[in-house]
Amino acid sequence: MSYPGLSLDVALSIDESRRGNLAGFSPPDIEGMTTWKTGPNFTESIAKDCLNQVYELVEDSIEYDKTHGEFDSMCARLVHETLNIPSRIAGDADFWRWLTFTEKCCGAEIVDWRYGNCRKKADSNQPARSVYYGLGLMKKGMFAKLWICANMMYVEDASNPYDGIEETDVDLWDSHVIDIDYGSVPAMARAFVKLVRNEKVPRGNPNALDAPAGYRDLAKEIRRRHATVAFETFNESEAYEYIMNVWNERESWSER
Repeated sequence: MSYPGLSLDVALSIDESRRGNLAGFSPPDIEGMTTWKTGPNFTESIAKDCLNQVYELVEDSIEYDKTHGEFDSMCARLVHETLNIPSRIAGDADFWRWLTFTEKCCGAEIVDWRYGNCRKKADSNQPARSVYYGLGLMKKGMFAKLWICANMMYVEDASNPYDGIEETDVDLWDSHVIDIDYGSVPAMARAFVKLVRNEKVPRGNPNALDAPAGYRDLAKEIRRRHATVAFETFNESEAYEYIMNVWNERESWSER
């Protein structure tokens, strides 16, 4: 039983070569660079199928001029469903680097398109910041981040198992779910995202005293209270009720 991974050193070398000559870059066959790690079994054909589907999603997003957030919400569910990996694999940064650079760097091309400075064609982009290719914090890599978002929202056997993933505000996910590690408390993540959606909570601006309170202010207040409240003990309904109460009391803590 094993699954593939790509070391950081190897991935950095590939990334450096791509950046040096993106137009003339010849993607390497990483089969000989891949490390097969002891753990749950993973079939390479699943990764190929996933990347092909994501590439089709890119083409669809280009054709219909979809936003970054719309692409992310669809891609997150697609990656989570298609890969169907256990946490042992999902928590290994080597696996996500392998997914990004396998199949002749197909995943890296998708990252180019999503985070680079050209979004008109899937094959004519400039490279993005290295972190999005899985070369920094794992949760900042595009594929790992989207999997984490979908996994937080996922409720097995629910009528809509990914309820909430359709939210398309990139700032909501990046700054107020991923950056604060809500992945360790999925009930809070689901409750926060769904309350923002259901109550139509605006983004807000904690640095502007004359702006109405929004989810940025709410997230800041929730984090402040985490020191004295064990969020980990909440189920989703309890988390939702707690966040709703905090939001309803916003005049007392936001003075707005």
